[in-house]
Amino acid sequence: MDDGGLGPDDSAEDADDVDVDVPVERLVADLLTRCTFPPPGTPLACAVSGGPDSIALLVLAAAAGCDVTAIHVDHGLRPGSAHEADVVAAAAAKVGADFEAKTVDVEPGPNLEARARTARFSVLPEDVATGHTMDDQAETVLINLLRGAGADGLAGMAPGFRHPILGLRRCETHRLCRAAGLDLVDDPTNTDPAFVRNRIRHELLPLCAEVAGRDPVPLLARQAGVLRDEVELLDALAAGTLPDPSDARTVARTPRPVARRALRTWLRSQPQPRSQGQSGTRSGSGTPHPPSLAEVDRVLDVATGKTVGTELSGGRQVRRTNGRLRVVPSASGNLTPVTPVTDESEGRSDHVPSWAEPDVGPLLVDEDQLAARVAELGAEITQDYADEPPLLIAVLKGAMLFLSDLCRAIELPVDVDFMAVSSYGSATKTSGVVRIVKDLDSELEGRRVLVVEDIIDSGLTLNYLRRYLNARAPKSLDICALLVKEGEQRVEIPLRYVGFTIPPDFVVGYGLDVAERYRNLRGVHRYKGTDQ
Repeated sequence: MDDGGLGPDDSAEDADDVDVDVPVERLVADLLTRCTFPPPGTPLACAVSGGPDSIALLVLAAAAGCDVTAIHVDHGLRPGSAHEADVVAAAAAKVGADFEAKTVDVEPGPNLEARARTARFSVLPEDVATGHTMDDQAETVLINLLRGAGADGLAGMAPGFRHPILGLRRCETHRLCRAAGLDLVDDPTNTDPAFVRNRIRHELLPLCAEVAGRDPVPLLARQAGVLRDEVELLDALAAGTLPDPSDARTVARTPRPVARRALRTWLRSQPQPRSQGQSGTRSGSGTPHPPSLAEVDRVLDVATGKTVGTELSGGRQVRRTNGRLRVVPSASGNLTPVTPVTDESEGRSDHVPSWAEPDVGPLLVDEDQLAARVAELGAEITQDYADEPPLLIAVLKGAMLFLSDLCRAIELPVDVDFMAVSSYGSATKTSGVVRIVKDLDSELEGRRVLVVEDIIDSGLTLNYLRRYLNARAPKSLDICALLVKEGEQRVEIPLRYVGFTIPPDFVVGYGLDVAERYRNLRGVHRYKGTDQ
């Protein structure tokens, strides 16, 4: 949808049976009583696609006495779209407004409407005015409802300088444009059922009108206004009750609805990774997308101590450290890819002890790399669990060396326990059948638990282990894995701490074995043997 007004302008069918005999001056004066333009003389940039809604915005902004600049954005998605800028330029000249033409590149592909909207925002001012009408408001409310939005989404767009014609109906913008004798752009994508908004406009809203026996647009717009007032009240209550949402202990004591509001505002204020700015962090209003209800509830779990951290969209995570919440880059950003320290193509394996040849191949992670990364993990765990040290559970036997080094790198009075599970036996590939060889001696109920694992490939064994341990009601349960085989996981497992990602090869050393051999190698090596 090539719409510089940041919302699909209406199509010609909405203009049927409108009265164009009313003098344009009287029509403009009547419409302005329901608009929210800034005071005369105020500079106002208007996004103008050339459709009737955005052209009406331009006409009314000029009539309101604003110092108007019409900005047209061409996405180049349709043949002849460059000509549409001429239509907008002519309308701007007729009402005495300045004109700017901008172009953006939007490659064909999925979610075209959202990507085009993001591209528009990248070249438009933050405070640009758009031509959204009451009909667009109703469509937005229904779109957000179908997406599962909460009160904020159902409150729709806020009236004001950014959306000055929200009080007008679409048929009225058509009437104004026809009365003013202005040329318009006809965008064929406004009837394309591939876009959700079009189906809501042409299918769902007419069906709602038929079922209700009345026009649903004013009802939806009025409901949005009521919810907007309630959202503002909740936000004010949350700000007064919980002025510092990063204080986890206070969040945990605050009533859940109020805590949700405070956390939602806090999360939205946190810096976004720079790369996310190009992938849709800005919503239709030009502001960062709010976190989902599921994300907010997971952050509440961190605040109340059910877990020490959680992932957020946009490559971020929330962690609890010394009783405070903090937003940091996602744990996936800590995955450290490694490459062999020897050149296999030349057949060198000088880092392999003679007693391990010929079955053991070159190093993937050497002794120094292991020591440095374990020290980093220990420091992170020390920070995250400072208010309540964890019980470390090592999965034997592979994790025994990793646990030994890791617990010494954690500067807290940690407890340690061991269990053994098996899905390999003496083979080099997991069988998928998990067997508990040794169970825990410790009670887990109400305790923070950190499982220390040596390596994750399919993830099936660890997934079973998580379910088994969670049944014992720990206060939190997180995973620290030394190695993760890239691309091998068959189930999704939330990993709080990761040492290294490695290629999907069988490896030995630093506690890892084949048939109980090679655990005492100082580094992690590829295994080249034939044992199965």
